[in-house]
Amino acid sequence: MFAAKVKKTQTKLRDTVKGKQYRFFDAQGIDELVSITMQLAQELWVVKERLASVEAAAAKKGVLLGDDVEGYAFSPEQQAILEDEKKKFIDRVFFTLREQSEALDSDADEPEGPKLA
Repeated sequence: MFAAKVKKTQTKLRDTVKGKQYRFFDAQGIDELVSITMQLAQELWVVKERLASVEAAAAKKGVLLGDDVEGYAFSPEQQAILEDEKKKFIDRVFFTLREQSEALDSDADEPEGPKLA
């Protein structure tokens, strides 16, 4: 039948984030947006899975959470914990942009820009 010789090459996949930044899309910023979107998708799935577990455990115990959840007010201590978690969440989601920004700031190979008068 179809007997063609195919030259097999092995490409080592990157397993670290050190070194030069690899680009997968030509347009500036697309890689960063994809990375942010994927990070948000991961975070969202964790929350959805955890919420499903809480709802299942509550239902197993005969507890209905609907109105209780909607009207719940956090204590100041709980609010402070949530604020801290929110900051960590934002840091995780926007890690790629922060990394890009820091790389631009510390890139010694870049020529100096024009001087402003």
